[in-house]
Amino acid sequence: MSEQFPLRISAMFRSGISGYVRNLVPLTAAAAVTIAVFGVFRFWAQVAINDGRTFQSIVLDLVGLVLAGTIALPWFAYALDAARDQPIDLAGPWRNGKQFLAQLVCAVFFWAAFLLGLRYLAGIPSILATLFYGFYGYVVADRAAKGGLRALGTSVRLGTKRRVALFAILALFGAFNLLAAIPLGYDVSALTVVFTLALLTVTASITLVGGACLYDALTERLGEQ
Repeated sequence: MSEQFPLRISAMFRSGISGYVRNLVPLTAAAAVTIAVFGVFRFWAQVAINDGRTFQSIVLDLVGLVLAGTIALPWFAYALDAARDQPIDLAGPWRNGKQFLAQLVCAVFFWAAFLLGLRYLAGIPSILATLFYGFYGYVVADRAAKGGLRALGTSVRLGTKRRVALFAILALFGAFNLLAAIPLGYDVSALTVVFTLALLTVTASITLVGGACLYDALTERLGEQ
């Protein structure tokens, strides 16, 4: 089990929480921007599906996911800094436009597979996409590969022979983020939606910092091979 889990899950959670608390403002701001971008498109996608415009709803969801996934680059970069206990370099992700291009390429491939799998194939391709390509944001933010396609390839290599372990981690952190939806269980209103989104910025940021710790551990193992 230690081979599959180069970092204990408890350590990931602790690092995620402490890293988020130490860098509350930049991580929350990056999370809020990312979630807000997707939220706008999700709203219009829901309106479309309520009107029976299924195809338009899918397109709006995909555009929202890709744009949010691209804009999330600073969020990944800040999470890496937080996980490494380094000062947040606020301007770092904005110094090289090629990074955003690479992030866009990754986001198109990842979210297209994720969304189509979620809608049509019982979510199995969505899980597989996350297990194989889920580290792409860290790879791009870390400048560990040149170009989006190479970043996706690096993400695949990071998880080699550890898919079962990564699935367990994915399930636990997925359940953790579902805690943000608790207010919606009481009532769906403007207040509970806003409260849910606020909670999601916290849980998702903690998850991202914890994932950055795992990324570093896997990168170190990959370098040793």
